[in-house]
Amino acid sequence: MMFVCHGIAKTVGTAIAGTALSLGAAGMAVADSTDDGAFFQTLAADGVMFSGSAAVYQKAQVVCEAFSAGMSPEGVQAAMLTDSAMSPQQMAVFIAISVQFYCPR
Repeated sequence: MMFVCHGIAKTVGTAIAGTALSLGAAGMAVADSTDDGAFFQTLAADGVMFSGSAAVYQKAQVVCEAFSAGMSPEGVQAAMLTDSAMSPQQMAVFIAISVQFYCPR
């Protein structure tokens, strides 16, 4: 049963990250300090908990760099999960919010 749940979580996470990437294709995201606060509030509101805002901001930048380098949404999620305590669902939300706030489109 655990394998089925893991597969579903991975599929849902990938779909969320892919949707975020495609939604972001229309404009250009430029972050300022106001966006940082909104970014952290949005993460918290969506159940993504963290400690150390500088590390979280840095991870958001890694997400953008990975997409800029041509990595697939699945690849970004897998790479970000490597040394993270987040679940696949939380990581998918984190990636989507990072794209929304920080990634150039």
